[in-house]
Amino acid sequence: MSAKSTDDGRVAELYRVIGETCERIKVLGLTRDAFVADESVQGRINADAIFMCILRAAEEAGNMSDETKRAYPHIPWRAIHGMRNIFTHDYGKLDRSIVWSAVADDFPLLENFCREFAEDHGFAL
Repeated sequence: MSAKSTDDGRVAELYRVIGETCERIKVLGLTRDAFVADESVQGRINADAIFMCILRAAEEAGNMSDETKRAYPHIPWRAIHGMRNIFTHDYGKLDRSIVWSAVADDFPLLENFCREFAEDHGFAL
């Protein structure tokens, strides 16, 4: 059984992806305005770099067990699953301003969840 097939493994991977997303934003020098408006080739490459991280995060979060989802009801599990579906099935319809908001507003909540989960389950991230 792979580590990511357990909630502990999913949380660790989610935490890592959140950190990687923040690192990519910093390295790419992205701001909200640049991310949303830049339609150049480089702007699209930058957007794809962030989109992939969000898809990975949504996949990990969406695969948490029902037990974990019930134990942490403050996490918008259904919305995360909905975003994952949009990334997977309607990629061309992504609104970059909503994507940026997910990173700016929702990733801190998920990061805190990861820390809380790890503390509750006795492992370090």
